[in-house]
Amino acid sequence: MAISLSWHSRRTRTALIVLLLLVSLATASLIVLQAQYANASQRATVESVLHDYSSLVADEVIRRSSAEIGYYGYYPLVAAVLHEIQSSGKLPSTIRAALLSAQDPRVKRASGLAKGYYEVDPSTGRLSFLNEPAPEEVAGWLKENLVRVFAQHSDTAYQVLNAQIGGAPRTFVAGSTRGPQGREIEAGFEVDLPVLTQWFGTALNRQPLVPPSLGHGQVTNEFLYVSIRDHGGVERFHLGEESAPKLAVIKSFGDTYQGVFLGFTVEASIDPQISRQIVIGGLPRSRLPFFLGLLALNAGLIVTAILQLRREMAFQQLRDEFVSSVSHELRTPLTQIRMFTETLLLDRIRSTEEHRRSLEIIDREARRLTQLVENVLQFSRMERRIDSLSKEKRELAPLIQEIVEDFESVMNGSETQIEVRLSFGLIANVDPHALRQIVINLLDNAVKYGRKKQQVIVGLEACDGMACLFVDDEGPGVPLADRKRIFDRFQRLERDRQSSIAGTGIGLSVVQDLVTRHGGRCAVTTGDREGAKFVVELPLSKGQEGARKEQLEESP
Repeated sequence: MAISLSWHSRRTRTALIVLLLLVSLATASLIVLQAQYANASQRATVESVLHDYSSLVADEVIRRSSAEIGYYGYYPLVAAVLHEIQSSGKLPSTIRAALLSAQDPRVKRASGLAKGYYEVDPSTGRLSFLNEPAPEEVAGWLKENLVRVFAQHSDTAYQVLNAQIGGAPRTFVAGSTRGPQGREIEAGFEVDLPVLTQWFGTALNRQPLVPPSLGHGQVTNEFLYVSIRDHGGVERFHLGEESAPKLAVIKSFGDTYQGVFLGFTVEASIDPQISRQIVIGGLPRSRLPFFLGLLALNAGLIVTAILQLRREMAFQQLRDEFVSSVSHELRTPLTQIRMFTETLLLDRIRSTEEHRRSLEIIDREARRLTQLVENVLQFSRMERRIDSLSKEKRELAPLIQEIVEDFESVMNGSETQIEVRLSFGLIANVDPHALRQIVINLLDNAVKYGRKKQQVIVGLEACDGMACLFVDDEGPGVPLADRKRIFDRFQRLERDRQSSIAGTGIGLSVVQDLVTRHGGRCAVTTGDREGAKFVVELPLSKGQEGARKEQLEESP
């Protein structure tokens, strides 16, 4: 009852410990979630700021590009074209060369934007390109749209028309003026779109796109990504490398500066590497893998602790069973000794033969008790690692013979017969007391777990430089899966736990320890009679193996 209550108390404490470990895991999980949430919030805040600043960069690109090309490119060039047509009412064939060599540096620079020049004849309304015929599709589209835009916006200095004609993007700039006869004349030029790249570069690289007040002047254009695409989706300008696509902002040029780049788009973003100069702390790296790693480590440690706790509980249960078994084992011989001692003290003996028999029983049970106590003491020394062996050269056969005879004297009326098959002349360095414990433990196992009427064979022979001692019984044997486990401390076969056979579970662990410390090994196999056969191998003394071979060769 006391052991049961103690076990119940330990289970309660164990459950409490497991609960505390799980609570600590839950707490760690909450901390990880909170840390990840804080990290994600900071990242979202910084990304929002970078996104807003990218929008600011895109607006600045639109403003500068439209102003640079609209005011310093399209306007002076269309004005020069209209000036040439005012005096004669017609574009001169040398207008390209004249504009490229103009005295006005603005006109000379802007003339590089023109791919070709065109005019509309006021008398016929026919549109023609200078020095080259216009494709019918282009001429028709341009004439139709010139009439429309000038009707809608007659008060503007010039008009820009962006369209895709024949699958290719094209841009035209047109203006109107009155000729010599006072008639309205329309003329202009087609923009050479690839040339815009140089103009965009001049406009955007003149000074940083980000105001110096942001980032203390350290956010230069080298940390920006800018891509400008025309109304046909063709990239006309590129600055930097795109490092954070999800932070990029795409904006349309719209009608800025009279819609000179209507249909054009700009994509802009700021490199997250420079975020520390814009926002305190910068863009944090994702800490999720680190947090998950810590959480996994914590979970692994807790699982390991729980498994270790379960092992400790199982081990403690085995120890409790061991204490119970030892108590039962001690009680039986003590009861016998006490009973026959009282019989002798009270002089209840009817004959000399009964007197002698009582003394023999007391002696036998005392020896049995001694063997049990020696096993427990040896196990205790083994656990604390304080035992030492007193080895000496001894012939094994006579020593084993003596041990078997002593065991037979305490077999307590067992119907088991022990047959000895010993090879003499085998000498080994052994501790006689340790060898006694080895043999008696193996014999005790054979008698205890074997059949009621059986023959146990104790053998000794030489094999490969080792002295092989075996104990072969006629019991049920040991299952293959349990043949290593039974040498562990407190281990018994499940079938034996459920039976009435008493045992402590330390005998075979003592055997293995003593054999190992002699430099040998032990194992269990199935014998010829289907029972358990325990084999102990001990190293022979030097020279014994050769001497044994010579004896075998000389024997007839």
